Amino acid sequence: MTSRARVVLLGWGNAMRSQLMVYERLYRILGLEPTTVIPDTLEGLGRPGAYARIVAPLAAELAAEQGARPIVVHLFSDNGFMGWAALLDALDATENGRRAIGAMRGVIVDSAPGLWAVRGPLDFARRFALGMTPAVARMARFGARERLPIVTPLLALGFLGYQVLFPRAVRAMLSAAGRVTAKQPRCPHLFLYGERDILVPPRDVRAWIERQREVGIDTESHAFAEARHVALFPKDPRRYRALVTEFLKRVVP
Repeated sequence: MTSRARVVLLGWGNAMRSQLMVYERLYRILGLEPTTVIPDTLEGLGRPGAYARIVAPLAAELAAEQGARPIVVHLFSDNGFMGWAALLDALDATENGRRAIGAMRGVIVDSAPGLWAVRGPLDFARRFALGMTPAVARMARFGARERLPIVTPLLALGFLGYQVLFPRAVRAMLSAAGRVTAKQPRCPHLFLYGERDILVPPRDVRAWIERQREVGIDTESHAFAEARHVALFPKDPRRYRALVTEFLKRVVP
């Protein structure tokens, strides 16, 4: 694969930069130049245009290259997926941006998408409560926890009220799937997901993959039987590296 290729990493909600560094190292070993953006989940919850603002510098940088080198996108969770939608919006708005989309050779989707399949306000609240619990657990020094007694149910109640107070932000988040479908590059997609993911259920990922295939996207998917949300690489680093490496050999020869 060419050493001039670059990879865009779109991080999951509340991710720390140190957590993305392992992926950056992997791509440097494989000869790609990584660029990492971690959209701010809290800002996205309050401002409909937050994801667009966060990815604007990256979109400008990619557009300035005018598709001069191959691009791979690697996104994580629904937060990365919403960042992906905002990035496509920004690139699709200009001729040079559309050239950048045309230079995209592959998309890797880790633990996403799930929000597109939300089944009403209660399900929305449940998902966001689960998504915010690990951050709360870290702040309380409980370590990595997917659920906390009392705290997670209270977060769910809070997110029920949130949907009433911030309807525009909710609509913006729920619209990401349609925007991605309309503007995504027609390049191969690799989907990686965990069978023990409680935030983005495997059934939602598999249903999205079927939708992608129906619109003609070349998709490859692999489930990690014991892996939880965005924990695929830590669970089985050898397999994760092998799958990414083989995919890159196919799309960035």
